[in-house]
Amino acid sequence: MMWEEYGAPREQGEVENTAEVKPKQTREGPRITLATQVLLALALGVMTGLFFGEIVAPLQVVGDAFIRLLQITVIPYVSVALITGLGRLGYDEVKRLALKGGGVLLLLWGIAIILVLVLPLSYPDWPSRSLFQKSSIEEAAAPDFLQLYIPSNPFFSLANGVVPAVVVFSIMIGLALTGSRNKEILIEPLALLGEVLSKITGFVARLAPIGVFALVANTAGTMSFGDLARLQVYVVIAVLMLSILGLWLLPGLVSCVTPLRHRDVLRRLRPPLITGFATGSSLVVLPMLAELCKELVAEVHARPAILEDDEERMSSVDVLIPTFYSFPTIGGVMSLGFVLFAGWYIGSSVATGAYPGVIAAGFASLFGGTALAIPFTLGLAGLPRDLFGLFLSTDVIVSRFGTYVSVMHYATIALIGTFALENLVRIRRWRLLRLVAVGVFLVAGVLIGVRAFYTHVVVVPYTMDEHLKGLHNLREPEPFVVHREAPTPSPEAEPSGPRSLAQIKDDGVLRVCYTPGNYPLAFFNTEGELVGFDVEMAHRFAGRLGLEVEFVPLQARDDLLSGYCDAFFNATAVNLVRTDAAAHTDPFDTVTLAFIVPNRRRDGFATWDQIRAQGEMTIAIPLFQGLEGEVSQRLPQATPIRLLSVEEQRRYFESHGEGADAFLDAAEEGAAWTVLYPRFTVVVPRPVVQLPVAYMVAPDNSSVLRAMNEWLQIERATGDIDEVYDYWVQGKTAQAQPPRWSVIRDVLGWVN
Repeated sequence: MMWEEYGAPREQGEVENTAEVKPKQTREGPRITLATQVLLALALGVMTGLFFGEIVAPLQVVGDAFIRLLQITVIPYVSVALITGLGRLGYDEVKRLALKGGGVLLLLWGIAIILVLVLPLSYPDWPSRSLFQKSSIEEAAAPDFLQLYIPSNPFFSLANGVVPAVVVFSIMIGLALTGSRNKEILIEPLALLGEVLSKITGFVARLAPIGVFALVANTAGTMSFGDLARLQVYVVIAVLMLSILGLWLLPGLVSCVTPLRHRDVLRRLRPPLITGFATGSSLVVLPMLAELCKELVAEVHARPAILEDDEERMSSVDVLIPTFYSFPTIGGVMSLGFVLFAGWYIGSSVATGAYPGVIAAGFASLFGGTALAIPFTLGLAGLPRDLFGLFLSTDVIVSRFGTYVSVMHYATIALIGTFALENLVRIRRWRLLRLVAVGVFLVAGVLIGVRAFYTHVVVVPYTMDEHLKGLHNLREPEPFVVHREAPTPSPEAEPSGPRSLAQIKDDGVLRVCYTPGNYPLAFFNTEGELVGFDVEMAHRFAGRLGLEVEFVPLQARDDLLSGYCDAFFNATAVNLVRTDAAAHTDPFDTVTLAFIVPNRRRDGFATWDQIRAQGEMTIAIPLFQGLEGEVSQRLPQATPIRLLSVEEQRRYFESHGEGADAFLDAAEEGAAWTVLYPRFTVVVPRPVVQLPVAYMVAPDNSSVLRAMNEWLQIERATGDIDEVYDYWVQGKTAQAQPPRWSVIRDVLGWVN
């Protein structure tokens, strides 16, 4: 027995001396079962984490040690259990077991997929947008199923914990052993090894209260409340749905078709369910779960599970649990709901018509685990794969409930499959009708309740626009002067053309042209400071030369030729149109062609073929990007309309797109405009088209051009461009966080 709730196990044939037990219980009082100890440790861990906060972070070492101790026997158990379990059965029994267990698995998958598809019904109608994420245009890598499932080197798979490959290898041996003569010669030693592994696991399981306490205390003490507040809609709906699955639907399904009762299933499986919840790993509790499932089956037959004549019957549990561990669980399938949530979260909801394809591909990738499936499915849905970081932040909580459901998932397959093999499955119609009716009521209540609660009670205001407008420079700027209007030249000053680098150094001031109001490149924040990607880059270039910066607004096409400014810091797509008026630096990055369209029209711009199929249209383009050539080349039936200023661009958005069918711009810049005007969305047509971007200087000013090119090489080599890009374009603005809230620090003030 893996979890001893009734004392040490007795040897077969040993008779219990009840006369001795009763006085002992009287003297010592009622015994606290291991399951109760784990529950108490769980509660104590939560309270300890909230009280001490990040002070308890070192307890993670204790928790990790406990998980590693549990993992010692897992891979050997999976292999030994499959080989001995299949080896004891005949071919007909193996076939029946696969059909029964596979049928249950398909039913559970169907339930999970239905729940995933209805999750968006609970999302409130909140406006939401995000800045551009480069991962949204990167090709998603498909999982390598061959490497995952075909064990070309079984010993590598065993050593590296590649569980699906270990399962396939063990099944092959078990099936070959099934039809072999004298198979007991191999089965008996392996069965003895299985008993030894069971004893080791039983010993480690007694340490569960300590391990659970350490893991939960660390999680409760270090979890970010900020992430939870921003993502609470997903956390709430996921936890409620998983609770319905784990506490009602799965154990209820077992009670509807087997002799077991709903209450008994939850009661007897409580220890591995709680431990799986605390550790966040269903793998480490598989041996414990198998033993308790055997006990539940044995209770129906009113005899111990360890009797030799029951070995073949009990081997079905040892086959079903490890075998179906390699398949996605109902908890794993539910994690795909995050992809649909992520689209809503950034204001780029996945189209309803795309649900089947996205869920089907995501489901297939789940065979490689959620760490591979979620980024892959995000990319497939056209969402930034960087959103996987948000998934991880919510997974601190949600994964615990998902693991609980996964453990119940394995138990459901094992119990129903075992009873089905014995022809003890009977559908109890009234129980099943009640299970379905209550389940539908609970799911509908959660969907309606969550949507109503976050629509009328807790309404999170849209603040992304204010966040963007409130950004400051990453580094302390160089000494500078900003002109909002073109400075009036002195009467004696004569236009002398562009200044050389030597003249600029002699003067000590670098004059930079900028485009005010061009988010996120150059704009005035809420405090009246000129900030943005290009502004920050200009400060860094001046800093390298030891110069002050004078920012002047760009006025005319020949401002560089006249010497009005020394360089135009506006990340501009390189083209051949303006070569007579300016020289480009070496490209330092790329921009992605995208359309900014009203939300209702986003589906018509998914591919270039779809856009061309719409026939004639008018497309607005920004003044300084020079994208007319791209329009004529890719959309010959379209008519470009150049917006002559940032003010005209702003009016286009404020009028909800009047005057043009779409707005063509760089996705990196357009995403910032959708933050300001969330009724619009950015759509990057496939195949993705990218153009090189550069800064501009006067065509004959070779010294300044050479200096800027050398500076850009330095910035690329040091990673400074990536730092500025991530901050201003991708919105990665997280700064050092203060210590997590705790009672000992923020209430009692005992520590700083």
